[in-house]
Amino acid sequence: MVAQQHSFHLSSSFDQRFSLVVVASLCFISFMVWPYGESFSYLFCKSLIFILSISYFSWQFWQLKHWSCQFILSAEGNGRLNQKQGFVIKGKPMITPFALMFDIQCETEVKRLVVWADMLDDTSYRHLCRLLLQSNQRRLN
Repeated sequence: MVAQQHSFHLSSSFDQRFSLVVVASLCFISFMVWPYGESFSYLFCKSLIFILSISYFSWQFWQLKHWSCQFILSAEGNGRLNQKQGFVIKGKPMITPFALMFDIQCETEVKRLVVWADMLDDTSYRHLCRLLLQSNQRRLN
């Protein structure tokens, strides 16, 4: 019997952008605890790293504007990513009311998917959580 597959379409969300801002803020605040130094080379390196950090996080934030992901998942834990690449779920998913995180094995590489609760409507989010729990239960049995 072939298991029914369910489709999920994710796009960038407020929570995803907010988490990027929090991580970036932590990185920028860490520059305040760097030791004091007066040498030109030390100040130059610190400034260069700070500018590169700002550039990187700005680029990541801009990229989120166009980010989307579509996948199909069955209760057995296999599916397709972006309508082409097949995958199976690896490991135990981490499920919370705010986000869920799970690893997928695509051919030779393992990817981590983080789905924030506001990327899907409530019914779809709960359904995805149930599918992940069912696939984990089937792998354990």
